[in-house]
Amino acid sequence: MTLVKVIRNGQITLPAGLREKLDIKEGDYLEAEIKEKEIILRPKVLFDRNDAVNQLHKIMDDVQSRTKDIDPEEIEQEVAKAIRELRERKTS
Repeated sequence: MTLVKVIRNGQITLPAGLREKLDIKEGDYLEAEIKEKEIILRPKVLFDRNDAVNQLHKIMDDVQSRTKDIDPEEIEQEVAKAIRELRERKTS
């Protein structure tokens, strides 16, 4: 277990080993949650909404250009299969 000391204004320093394991760099954001009598910190990535929408549109255009000659039902089946596989990995 790693001890962390609270200093002025409630600040803490996360030890280098913890930061390295979670790839936390200066300027990164952490989400803080209180659960029972514990503080849980989770690394978070923030996105600019407009950038995210633009990236999504680029991906959608790319997918559409690569799948224009494929039966839409086949695409739906492939998407459903990918979702199932992702859920299986997430629960295992």
